[in-house]
Amino acid sequence: MKDVVVIGGGVLGQLTALALSDRGRQVHVLDAGPVRPPASWAGGGILSALFPWRYPEALTALTRDALSAYQAIGERMLSAGGPDPEARATGMLAYAGDDQAAALAWAARHGVRAEAGDAFLAAAPLPPKPGSVWLPGVGTLRNPRLLKGLARLLPACGVSVERPVSVSQLTPIPGGWNIITDKGNVTARQVLIAAGAWSAALLKPLGVTLPLVPVQGEMLLYPAGTPSPGAVLLAREGYVIPRADGHILVGSTLRRGTWDQRPTAEAAEALRGMAAEIWPPLAEVTPVAQWAGLRPGSDRAWPWLSGVPQAPGVFVAAGHYRNGLVSAPASAALLASLMCGETPATDPAAYSL
Repeated sequence: MKDVVVIGGGVLGQLTALALSDRGRQVHVLDAGPVRPPASWAGGGILSALFPWRYPEALTALTRDALSAYQAIGERMLSAGGPDPEARATGMLAYAGDDQAAALAWAARHGVRAEAGDAFLAAAPLPPKPGSVWLPGVGTLRNPRLLKGLARLLPACGVSVERPVSVSQLTPIPGGWNIITDKGNVTARQVLIAAGAWSAALLKPLGVTLPLVPVQGEMLLYPAGTPSPGAVLLAREGYVIPRADGHILVGSTLRRGTWDQRPTAEAAEALRGMAAEIWPPLAEVTPVAQWAGLRPGSDRAWPWLSGVPQAPGVFVAAGHYRNGLVSAPASAALLASLMCGETPATDPAAYSL
């Protein structure tokens, strides 16, 4: 019997597995693979909530130290022979509009560097827009590289990963749980369900109904050599993200309630129009790639990170929606503490089922 089985091979599942392994637990990760790819690989890699001042404290508490956390994880990945996830401070210019005063007040309360964005707009140069906010400490990373690096780091730390494997059900057994998969059964003393939008189906037989819904998001990639804004540009319509290798990412759409992961021509057209409006040099450039992913959507602005009361030994990480990447390190630390009987550094009450 394993100490812990983690169901879900996204960033959150893998970081929690790593945190548990660091505490001496024997951890086995079950990853569905390309049939149910994690939302982690598809996003833009912004290490901030979008318009972070609009979120409650429960979300802010999970996002404030993401860049430094990923830089430390990146060093561990490199030492294990993995790729550099390129976690770096790029800064973010947000078109806050009427929210500018609220944004600057939020930044002052939380010790976040922020100022009116007029100087950045003049230097870029960009079309003038009222109410912009410059956040120089916001970081980005290349999340596909992060996943590849974790795939190298986890086995080096003693975590076993099985993929592709599909989990259909959990049943209680003396001292733990039986996890039924298409590759046979696995037993564990503790189970973490971190399967993104698919988590709700595994929780329902355990007496938990979570209002999770898949929300498709699509992205465009522009070629290296395209003029760069030098920082993340965030507007109501979407965002533009420069990468260290010269490529530029543009995202993203919100298509609620579909399990379809195929990109669409309609989304490409909408994204190209939005990109040209936010960063005009993109109007003359043709994207070189387009893809889609499924977020674990919810009407709640912060996730569930909790034990399942009706199923002792089962834990859940669900409902991160658009903030899974930025909040994953803190979420993993909170979960690992709960699962090991420790007192988390972040008060867990807001995230409980």
